[in-house]
Amino acid sequence: MPKLVVGTLTIFGATLVLLGAHPSPTARAGNAAGDTVTVQMIGSSSGYSFKPSTVRIKVGQSVRFVTVSGGPHNVTFDSQDIPEGAAAALDQNMPRQQAKLTGPLMPNPDDAYVVTFKGAKTGAYKYYCLPHQSLGMQGTIIVE
Repeated sequence: MPKLVVGTLTIFGATLVLLGAHPSPTARAGNAAGDTVTVQMIGSSSGYSFKPSTVRIKVGQSVRFVTVSGGPHNVTFDSQDIPEGAAAALDQNMPRQQAKLTGPLMPNPDDAYVVTFKGAKTGAYKYYCLPHQSLGMQGTIIVE
């Protein structure tokens, strides 16, 4: 075999060994603090939903809500449906609110809104889409 081919194969083989020893960040299980979890907001003739409807995160992580179809959508929390005493921290971590604990309307596909759970109390945070609440568009974020 020519030296160039042998050298290329050696480098390729070494790269595979290194990649196997250090898996990519997307291969890890679970979510580390600082990660952002994405929730899709979907609306169609078959229904309106958040996908996934339930997510588990750690204190300090963020949830990115993205309009896929059927907008406008938003994210709204009611203080009675979140852990006791959690409203103040959640309120601080929700930019561009249209009302208390109510994110802005996102009418277009790929519009996104990020809620950070920095300093959040652990527990279940139930939320809904205000324009589609009567259609059952709701979800839960479990902060551990």
